[in-house]
Amino acid sequence: MKTLIIGGNGKIGKRLVQRCVDAGLDIRVMVRDLGQIEQFVSLGVEAVFGDLEGNISDAISGCEQVVFSAGSGAKSSPHKTLLVDLWGSIRVIEESEKQGIKHFIMVSSLKADAPLRGPERIRHYLVARNLADEKLCTSTLNYTLLRPGRLLDTEATGLVTGKFDWGDSNNAQSCIAREDVVELILQCLSNPDLPAQRRTIDVINGDYPIREFLQDQYSTEMIA
Repeated sequence: MKTLIIGGNGKIGKRLVQRCVDAGLDIRVMVRDLGQIEQFVSLGVEAVFGDLEGNISDAISGCEQVVFSAGSGAKSSPHKTLLVDLWGSIRVIEESEKQGIKHFIMVSSLKADAPLRGPERIRHYLVARNLADEKLCTSTLNYTLLRPGRLLDTEATGLVTGKFDWGDSNNAQSCIAREDVVELILQCLSNPDLPAQRRTIDVINGDYPIREFLQDQYSTEMIA
């Protein structure tokens, strides 16, 4: 099953690509800069040009799963956030529907469902993510919507939780290592016993092994 990774040159994406290579998964990476292609080709990974503000249909063609972990970046202008994090997400979701993608994995943000709870400096980003997430949830796609806490470049713990106190949502306990987010994505991609069932998963570092956490999330009865 071929998986398209959008955002493969990002902090989560690069880690994910390497883990997929190590696991022998069939992946394709979409890049927006032709100069980025060689680094993936050298890993034995198919890399194609695609632009969230331009053509994306060719990049998606022939794939069965999509991982969307792209973002405009914390230092980007609100204008770029609208074009990439919001409009880019929407365009990929719509094209994935057209092409019959079987499983769509979106990396969002913990506070995307309540942007005003987030820090003022990133509320525009959280609003963009909120609208993009809503587009995914109302689409026809089977999806896994991951909403991790504040991302850290620390070692993986392998332990997560979906339980947190909104009152403590700005402290260190609302964080998660990027490596653990990568492991969550990898588990969703590589385990057929974790089927895509239109799941939204809030997650921070905790005390629950990742595989068991996901099995619990997918076994919980869905609410229409």
